[in-house]
Amino acid sequence: MKIRSAVLALAAAGTLVLTQATAAGAADGRQLATDTVGPSDGQSWKCTSGSANGQACFAPLGEWFRIRDTWADGFPVVIQWKFFDDEVSPTGAVVRQGTIWNRSGEAAGWLYVNKTFPESVPGITLKSVQFRACSGDYATDSISEGTCSDWRIEAP
Repeated sequence: MKIRSAVLALAAAGTLVLTQATAAGAADGRQLATDTVGPSDGQSWKCTSGSANGQACFAPLGEWFRIRDTWADGFPVVIQWKFFDDEVSPTGAVVRQGTIWNRSGEAAGWLYVNKTFPESVPGITLKSVQFRACSGDYATDSISEGTCSDWRIEAP
């Protein structure tokens, strides 16, 4: 009986660890930005430039993204993002990626999504987030390349 209890306890602990380890990646892929309230003041936002359709920003403290539609044309705007981690992929391959959509239009203003990325350790590991703002088609999760801002690269 004691062995069975110990095995069940270990299995439950393993499931909990696995659930926590994959929770950060569970929201990768396509997400819809719906939060109208983001982090408290004091964030240092790093923003895209070069797109007339939308603007995307990233705040390294807390790993927040925000996006707004800057042109009332009826098309949604999207953040396309990629995460790089030299501990996982020393060759520089993308480790995680996704899209964050704003279908609410220009009048909605900024919409927020909170992510979780591991942080760099200076001189030991290098992690970075690359992102841009575009217009696209939410139903097909496709991006209209000619509408995109320049890529921006930041450390989480």
